[in-house]
Amino acid sequence: MKLKKYTTYLGLLLLLSCTATYNLQSSDSETIEIKASADSSALAIIDPYLKGIEAEMNEVLTYSKTSLTKKGTESLLGNFVADLCLNYTDAHMCVMNNGGLRTTIDKGPITRGKIYELMPFENELVVLELNKEDYLGLLDYICKRGGEPFSGINITMNKEGNILTNSWPVNFENNEKIKVITSDYLANGGDKMSFFQNKVQNKLGLKLRDAIIDHCIKTDTITATIDGRIKIIDNE
Repeated sequence: MKLKKYTTYLGLLLLLSCTATYNLQSSDSETIEIKASADSSALAIIDPYLKGIEAEMNEVLTYSKTSLTKKGTESLLGNFVADLCLNYTDAHMCVMNNGGLRTTIDKGPITRGKIYELMPFENELVVLELNKEDYLGLLDYICKRGGEPFSGINITMNKEGNILTNSWPVNFENNEKIKVITSDYLANGGDKMSFFQNKVQNKLGLKLRDAIIDHCIKTDTITATIDGRIKIIDNE
């Protein structure tokens, strides 16, 4: 018998119970084999916490009318996450990455534990500003990757991944900048998003996972649609 399951739940318990006053500086983990004769007392201590966290993770937050997956250049899951994040700020657009969404959301009830599976990382939401050059770099990145979750703009690209048209949320000729909400991981250049680096970050004090949970709690039934925010056409 392994202790891995118990340490996983206890880790989630600590995440749920700790406030922003405390920050994890380092961590170490080890899978320990439990010997029934020697470790029954340890299991007795863990068991109440395990039951508590299982009840927390099994709480149904909302329901989904359809299965949300990452399939396609524009995905239901990507649109769902990017759209809800954009509603937390006055940013012009939201950008996330498919790699950060670790599972799908099935049709039916959605538990708190499912959102932890979807977003297991401690990523926080931040807003930063891009000039025209960096904005075009972001669009080029999305197209070359064959699509990434985004919201707030529209893009038309060709099959080679080149930008043909896009919406302009601001007038760059007047030295305006476009405000983008994303995760602190991406804002620091994660997933090769170099156009975000060395920008002033306005931290919202809200984790991406908590934003998703908050949206689910406030919405009886969630849904997402493919609305053509990114289109791929043949070269004319």
